[in-house]
Amino acid sequence: MEFLLVLIVYPIFVILASVFGYFLFRKWFVFPSITLIVFLILTIFVYNTSFLIWAIIYTVMSLIFSLIIDYFQKKEPQY
Repeated sequence: MEFLLVLIVYPIFVILASVFGYFLFRKWFVFPSITLIVFLILTIFVYNTSFLIWAIIYTVMSLIFSLIIDYFQKKEPQY
């Protein structure tokens, strides 16, 4: 069950939450910070220290998606 959470559910959640978080806060750095905090808390209380690499991977994934959305939001239309 944890295998499915780590490889399927958490990445989908991070992608959707990054998109929603960017439109909610309008800052590219807010939701990756929240993602890091949440997954560090999960590392400490739910999983062991081997989950730390996944916390970093999910944070980088959230950062990438936030920056992609920020790029397309600030890109001006060319007519």
